[in-house]
Amino acid sequence: MEQIIVKVYGHVSPASESMLDAVRPIADDAVALEGTMLLVSFEGMYFMIEEFMEALAPHLARGCEGRIDYIEMDAWTLTRFWIKDGLVSSSSASLNQVMAYSGH
Repeated sequence: MEQIIVKVYGHVSPASESMLDAVRPIADDAVALEGTMLLVSFEGMYFMIEEFMEALAPHLARGCEGRIDYIEMDAWTLTRFWIKDGLVSSSSASLNQVMAYSGH
């Protein structure tokens, strides 16, 4: 059984086939297009998040919104990539802080 070290979840909307095609070489089994929403769901050993975000960036048009959560289980951190109006920002925090903030 594979040890889960990294979890990645998120969505971007509106998305297109060209956006899916751009990220598919990096995260083939982890991405899907449902209507106009790109969905990301991955649990495993390694995910190339920097490369993924770089491939995604040119396809983020004005009006694109969403978020991508990158969770490192060993480091116990969450990095959240916010997408708003086609621009990306990110922040990282300990999962302890995230759980305390959300009431867990």
